[in-house]
Amino acid sequence: MTSYERRAPGLRADGIGRLEPRHRFAAVRFLSQEVAHNAYLLAQIDRGAIGRDDVAGPMLGHWTAGELDGICVFGSNLVFSRPASDAAIVAFADYAAQARFRVWVIVGEDRGVDRFMDRYGRGQRGIRVERPDQRLYCLRPGELTSDARSSEVRQADITEVELLMEADRAMVEEELGFDPFASDLNSFREGWRRRVREGRSWVVGEPGEPLRFKADQSAAASQVVQLAGIFTHPRWRRRGIARGAVAEVCRALLRTTPLVTLYVHADNEPAIRLYEGLGFREAGRVRSVWFDL
Repeated sequence: MTSYERRAPGLRADGIGRLEPRHRFAAVRFLSQEVAHNAYLLAQIDRGAIGRDDVAGPMLGHWTAGELDGICVFGSNLVFSRPASDAAIVAFADYAAQARFRVWVIVGEDRGVDRFMDRYGRGQRGIRVERPDQRLYCLRPGELTSDARSSEVRQADITEVELLMEADRAMVEEELGFDPFASDLNSFREGWRRRVREGRSWVVGEPGEPLRFKADQSAAASQVVQLAGIFTHPRWRRRGIARGAVAEVCRALLRTTPLVTLYVHADNEPAIRLYEGLGFREAGRVRSVWFDL
């Protein structure tokens, strides 16, 4: 037990402490200030992560003058809130360094992650790639400007997990230049099985054949769905598949969800044209840091 964990968290306790079920309302209210930025954290709370380390890792809050001013989850994904005060970011970085979590990737608001890494130390662990200046895009009901349709997009079947893994690893290697999942394929596979069982993966392709297109809900909460892993197989690009499929997925999600978000790197001009052409609008910047494992 670290010195941080010995500090009893409470609604009026200053400093860092684990969130407990009694903090749920305050945590959701705090994160609701910036729903688009906080999709992942809101989704983990909906999954029951507060007070349960087995869902997404320990979820901690930071209080100043009795007020919650930052939230962070310390799992394979280390994700912290926007807003997060400078004191909260410093405390989260110190906690991560002291506890030595096995983190694959840190994700958060661009300047906040930069500040976190300044404190955590870029020499603390081997960094494979640091990706600043990723754009956060949002789409709300009534904002979908395209009439593009797709009769082929469908929810993935559990028998397609291996095909999804293959497509996802190809996508990530194309984007990052390496495969961060190769060292733990069992965990990667279990994550995909859960996603498919929960109906959070969409594909275009004939059953049993390599997928032409895929898109995933990386986070799903009552207030927001975050799309990720949008990928068209190179052989099927420039045929309008992604445009129709993404539009169809968003159309379906926005019937029951008030907000759909996604990230795209600032230099990915084809993807930016696609999303802006569908009605997505930029809502902020995000940074991710991928580590050696």
